[in-house]
This record gives sequence, C-alpha cells and structure tokens, in this order.
Amino acid sequence: MARTALVLCAHADDAEFFAGGTLARMIAEGWTVHEVIATDNGKGSFELPSAELVVQSRDREARAVADFLGKASVEFLGYPDGDLGAVPVLELRGRFMEAIRRHRPDRLLTFDAFAPFEPHPDHRAVAWAALEAVSFSHFPLYHPDQLEGGLRPHLVPERFYFAKSSLHFDHFVDIGPFLERKVDALCLHESQMRLTVQDLRMGLQAAGSGAEWLPLLDADHYRPAIGFLVREWARRIGERCGLQAAEGFRRETTGDILG
Repeated sequence: MARTALVLCAHADDAEFFAGGTLARMIAEGWTVHEVIATDNGKGSFELPSAELVVQSRDREARAVADFLGKASVEFLGYPDGDLGAVPVLELRGRFMEAIRRHRPDRLLTFDAFAPFEPHPDHRAVAWAALEAVSFSHFPLYHPDQLEGGLRPHLVPERFYFAKSSLHFDHFVDIGPFLERKVDALCLHESQMRLTVQDLRMGLQAAGSGAEWLPLLDADHYRPAIGFLVREWARRIGERCGLQAAEGFRRETTGDILG
C-alpha cells in the first residue's frame, strides 16, 4: 500500500541534517515524501547577500536535493529567516495544518517541541506550530475555512520528532545503506554547508581549541568536514541501538495512549 510522509521544517537543509538517511530509506521503500520549509533561508550565509542566498538555497539547492532523493514536492512558506518566532503561532499552525490536510500523510517528521538545548528560534517555532497542527488537524472546527475550501480533516497516525539533542530519542532507523546518500544530499546544499563549515571554524578559533581540525574546515572544500560530521553523528546514535549508523527520533503514534 502506498504511504505518504510530510516533513515540516524551518530551513532548506534541516530535513537532510536530521533525517536525510531516514528519508532516503523511506523513498527507496516506496514512500511518497513531501516537504514544507517555513523560512526563505535568507540569513544563512557569511558571504551572499540575502536576495541571492534565497534564490540559491531555495530555487536551486533545495530543489536539486529533492530531485536527487526523489521527494515528491518541496515548498517554501517564505517567512523571513531567523524571525519565525515573530509569526503568530495560529498563523503558522494554520499553514502547517493546511499542508497536513492537503497531503494527508501517514507519517509526519518535524522538530521536537520538547527537546532541550535548542537555540534556534526558527526550529522552536516550527516545533510548537507543527505539534499543535498534527495534534488537531483531524478536528473539523480548527481552521474550518480550510474545509470550506475543499480539504478534509486528517489524523496523522505516526510522528517522528527530531532534534539536535538525542536525549529523548526512543526510535532508531538503520541508515547504514543510505549514509553516503545522506552525505551526498547535504553537500548539494552548497550555501548552507559553506556556512556550517565556516561557523564551526569560527567557533573553534574563538575558543582557542581544536587547531588540528582547522585544516578540515575549508568552506571551498566542505565535503570532507560534512562527511565526517554526518558519519560520526550516525555512529554515535547507532551505538545506542546496536547499529553501525542510525538516526534517532522521539516517536509517537495515535495508539500510544492505550499503552
């Protein structure tokens, strides 16, 4: 039976960083995957002006990754990068609820509202709005205008919540066969990977530590650093569940309340 998944995230590279191996595995298994990206990605660079960055990260890189992995669709809501916390929660919740009712997913993947140590306001905003949207998208009196427009309530039976912190992970996906595909997908997000490597380099230099890593952190040749980070993260998560490489999530299903 055909299955559909929906990813709700803040930035163009979020899905690949947190769930790229899982998404690659799901698509290989026949899942139809849709993605909604809340911001315009307009602040994620040390080099590019915002307008150029938006075009590159949104219209070229994100769509190249979608084509590479085989996502069915990717759409940007276009909110200003870094300022998602200023968007009224009911507005963002409504946009996410509309996507849920339109795509009618069997599985939702998004940020975990209850994960600790999350500094990014966009990630926190997506997490709470997505949690509320998936919790009430099957209630017809929430955003009834969507039903008047032809959509129907929809209950998402399974939710995968991802986070920078692995503290609450209770579900693990074997991404061993898809680990290099995750690296390849991330490296297609050129502007974001350049930013990631530059940010890491700046942090080490500011701390006066990690001098041995500085040669690896070259924005013009970012793949070795990104590959190392992805493989090491997958290895550490895999250690918790007896796998060589894994991604972790806090998983919920609609039957959890019954034990």
